[in-house]
Amino acid sequence: SEVAFPAGSLETPSMADLQYMEEVLRLIEEEGIAAPSPIEQRWTAASASRMSPASVSPGDASTLHSWVGIIMYLPSADPVVRAQITAKFVEYKETCVARLWAKYGAVEHWAKVELPDTPEKLESLRERLRKRFPVADFNAARRELDPKNILANDLIDGIFPLDPVGPLDWLAAKIFG
Repeated sequence: SEVAFPAGSLETPSMADLQYMEEVLRLIEEEGIAAPSPIEQRWTAASASRMSPASVSPGDASTLHSWVGIIMYLPSADPVVRAQITAKFVEYKETCVARLWAKYGAVEHWAKVELPDTPEKLESLRERLRKRFPVADFNAARRELDPKNILANDLIDGIFPLDPVGPLDWLAAKIFG
């Protein structure tokens, strides 16, 4: 899971990048999370692409964005161990979502998300994406440029549905055909 958030500018850094990392480390210690290292952090300039997590509104002074990645390693071939690691990683990510993302304006790259396993989590993800990205404009471009939807996949159709379908209907269609 990788998120991006504004960190001020080179001339006037907000220090949000360091504060976020301090909070992640505190969260790991307080919750006893077996977080692998390293935790990746990088910086980029703002993006003109409206679908980029590093996009900014016109007039926004945030020209620097910090990207923080928490990584899941699966060192075992044992399916039971892999499932346990995955479940703990999901808890770790959900804790970051609940305690840090809104506070820092952090958003994960929509093309790197994992489809949630419940309708409630899918709707929550869709809502987060609608608040941050111009989803209606993106879908209008999809309809115009890809009218047969051949460039999409389950992820894109799941998080950016072209038809007003509820998350339960979409998941049921994927599971039961």
